[in-house]
Amino acid sequence: MNVREKVIMVKKIEKGLELIDAAEKGDLVLVRSLIAAGADINAREKSGWTPVMVAAQAGRLEMVRDFIAAGADVNASDELGVTVLMVASSGGYADVVQALMAVGADVSGRDKNGTTALMWASTGGHTEVVRILIAAGADVNARGASGYTALMDASGKGHRDVAQILIDAGADVNAREKNGLTPLILASMMGHTEVVRTLIAAGADVNARGDGGYSALMDALSAGREEIAKLLTQAGAKR
Repeated sequence: MNVREKVIMVKKIEKGLELIDAAEKGDLVLVRSLIAAGADINAREKSGWTPVMVAAQAGRLEMVRDFIAAGADVNASDELGVTVLMVASSGGYADVVQALMAVGADVSGRDKNGTTALMWASTGGHTEVVRILIAAGADVNARGASGYTALMDASGKGHRDVAQILIDAGADVNAREKNGLTPLILASMMGHTEVVRTLIAAGADVNARGDGGYSALMDALSAGREEIAKLLTQAGAKR
C-alpha cells in the first residue's frame, strides 16, 4: 500500500467514525452526505458497534435502509457478539427487524452468552418481533449459556402474551436451566400470576423442583403470594 492509498484509507475510517456519530444523533442528512463522500459503512467504534447497529438500536428504519443500500454488514456483531438483529429485536423495532431479515440477517445468531434475537425480544416483551422471528424460523427452544430459553426469559419478566406465543410455537414448558429452574418456578418466584396461569394451562409440571429443592408452590408461599399458591394447589401442587 502506497502513501496515497494509506491517506485515502485513513480519511475513509475517519468519515466512518463521523458516520457512527451522525447515526447516534439521528442526523439522516449528514449520514447521507458522509455515505456519498465514501465513509466506511462498516466502521467500528471501540466496542465494535457499526453505523447500522447504532441506527437499529434507535429504531431508525430509514437510516437502516440507507446503510443497507450502501453495503452495511447486517450480520456485524460487537465485541460481545451482539448482532444488528439482536439490537433491533431487544428494542422491539419490528419494521427494522423485517428490513434486516429481508437482506439476510441471521435469525439464529448468538452472542457470547448464547443469547439469540428471540431471547432478546422475549426478555423485552416485544410480541410482534417475537412473532416475526418465529415465523422466520427462530428456534423457540434454543438455550443460552445459563440454560435459559426464550420462554424462561418471558416468564421471569412477566410477559404473558409472549409466553403464550412461544408455547403455541412449541416452546418446552418444562425446560430447566442450569440450576433446575423451570419457566413456572421462575414466574412464581417473580410473582407473575397470569404467566403462572398460562404455564399451568399449557401443562407445566407444578411439582417440579429446582436443584435447591424448591418448587413453584414453595416459592409462592414463602413470598406470601396467595393467588399464585392457590392456582398451583388447585392444579395439584404439593407442599
